[in-house]
Amino acid sequence: MSKARRIYIAGPMTGLPDHNIPAFDQAARRLEKSGWEVINPADNFGGRTDLPRSSYLRADVVLLLQCDALALLPGWEHSIGAQVEYLLARELNLPIFDAASGEPMTQLPKAVAIAFTDTKVRDALRPEGILEEAARLTGGSRHNDYGHPRDDFARTALMWNGVLAEKLRPGCQITAMDVPLCMIAVKLARQAHRHKRDNLVDIAGYARTAAMIAGDE
Repeated sequence: MSKARRIYIAGPMTGLPDHNIPAFDQAARRLEKSGWEVINPADNFGGRTDLPRSSYLRADVVLLLQCDALALLPGWEHSIGAQVEYLLARELNLPIFDAASGEPMTQLPKAVAIAFTDTKVRDALRPEGILEEAARLTGGSRHNDYGHPRDDFARTALMWNGVLAEKLRPGCQITAMDVPLCMIAVKLARQAHRHKRDNLVDIAGYARTAAMIAGDE
């Protein structure tokens, strides 16, 4: 223990409740009490969970290279990112600990036990495409935060109807479907001014939410 000062926590996040952040935080507190300086990847990017997976993994690898040891959370072997971090730690001859108990792990696989192919690992590292990012955002954390686009945009339409009441023709109402179409127009106007990748991601995302409202997805 005396030789290792800084320890990195690796474990599963994708698809777990709250991205498994409570487990990372609990492990960090336990390890800190044992005298470690803990590097907790759950703190990266201010706790944001909506960035491309490749962004997190690239940042994680940089942090791991600055550490003296690795701590593995339960289920790490089911995470592509944690497997990559484990293999890197093995190549660097870092001591590896059980993040739950704080004890050294003596029974370590020489290679990743789960049959993930090299292609999947490469996919985890490659930059995310615009349509992939739009699909992830509209079906992942934002869907969990705001609910189905039909309900989210219905609330927005209600607000817009109030703001624009005096400008609407008699008998006309803004609907949930109008919201993504108008937002696409906003993003197109911004893109016409200057190219920004986020504009294209948002256009694709709003198009998908319109399809979700229409029942096509």
